[in-house]
This record gives sequence, C-alpha cells and structure tokens, in this order.
Amino acid sequence: MTTAELLQRVLEGFIVIVGEYRGSNVELAGYVDRKTGCAIQYIRATHLIEITWFDRIDRVLLTQAFPETVTTVEQAHATLSYQRGRKYVFYLEWFKRERGTLLARLLPSEPEPIEGLEEAGCPPGGWAPAP
Repeated sequence: MTTAELLQRVLEGFIVIVGEYRGSNVELAGYVDRKTGCAIQYIRATHLIEITWFDRIDRVLLTQAFPETVTTVEQAHATLSYQRGRKYVFYLEWFKRERGTLLARLLPSEPEPIEGLEEAGCPPGGWAPAP
C-alpha cells in the first residue's frame, strides 16, 4: 500500500493505524453465553504493534478473531505471515485506551504492508515535534 492509497482509505472513513509489527500470540479463547449457558470457544490472535507519535514510541495490542473455519491454533498460526520490524496498515473496528495501553480490534481484512515510508529520524517537512 502506498501513502496515496492510505490517505484515500482514511478519507473514506476507515480507522487505520500504521505501526511496526513486533510479534503475535495465537490462543484458544472462550466465554459462557449468559442466555443459553453454553460454552463458546474461538481462536484469536493478539498482535503487538509499535507506533510513533509526536516524539515517543507507544505500544498497541491488537486482537484478531479468526473465522469459524479455523478450528485449531496451528491453523491460525499458519495464516500469520507478518515480518517482524516491517510497517503495516491495520484496519480497526474499535479502539480504546486502558491503563496506559492502546487496545484495538482488527476488522476481518488483512493488514497490508506499507511502502514508500522513509526511515528518517525526523518528522515530515514543516512539522515541529510536540512540546
């Protein structure tokens, strides 16, 4: 994804976050439905992302629920093809800050690697760092 495509997505109203992928954990999760009393189990992944905003680095914990066709942790782990240290665009369903950590849930679409970002140590021209 190029920066022009990213800007177009943001202008279309998508909530996105651009961050550096650091790692993932896939697990079997579940809960008990209060109405029926049945145990519901599903596979989910938790991704750790680092973002840079203003002059600091912050972490984001993204959760991703897999479809019902993915029945084991091994199947889910095999679908993750992200490279550590590479920047991706993640499409968010919702986000919140809790106890100093940004938590978010991914939309069913796959994160896309971003191209065209310079790895310079300064913000884009004309921008000053926050005080």
